[in-house]
Amino acid sequence: MILLLIAEIVACGLAAFYKEKARSETKVFLQSTISDYYSTQENMDAVTLMWNQLMSQMGCCGVNDYRDFEGSLAWVSNKGNRTLPEACCMLKDVGELLPRDDDCVTNPSESNSYYKKGCYEIFTEWIISHREIIIGVLLGVGIVHLFAIFLAFCLCKAFAKYHGMRL
Repeated sequence: MILLLIAEIVACGLAAFYKEKARSETKVFLQSTISDYYSTQENMDAVTLMWNQLMSQMGCCGVNDYRDFEGSLAWVSNKGNRTLPEACCMLKDVGELLPRDDDCVTNPSESNSYYKKGCYEIFTEWIISHREIIIGVLLGVGIVHLFAIFLAFCLCKAFAKYHGMRL
């Protein structure tokens, strides 16, 4: 547990120190998830489901914009005449990914889709606007780890006393 706590502290320090590197690496990683794994709604896997959920909830499309999907072999080979995924459209029903405008997937515009709005900027803005909550949760996890370490030492002390051992 001590090692886990140290690893968390080091990770936070590195993230703060290498903020720009972390941002660019995160963007590259997100783009690779689309190009390597994203597929159509009919052939959905966990990554496709995650991206569809993110895009439909945050009103965005791809990492930078809709062109990110052109790099996905699974998307390109199964998309048919679609220009972008249904999740990039303004939706009637978010759960079913039903676009308000049936032409959205083949003929996207700013009035029927989010095709020019990348998720990376929106997501980083969301993180920045909710940073107090995120920091609070991370501090809470750290405090729970410290408390668990304290309880582990107490348990060891009680165990040693019960069995007549010396610590």
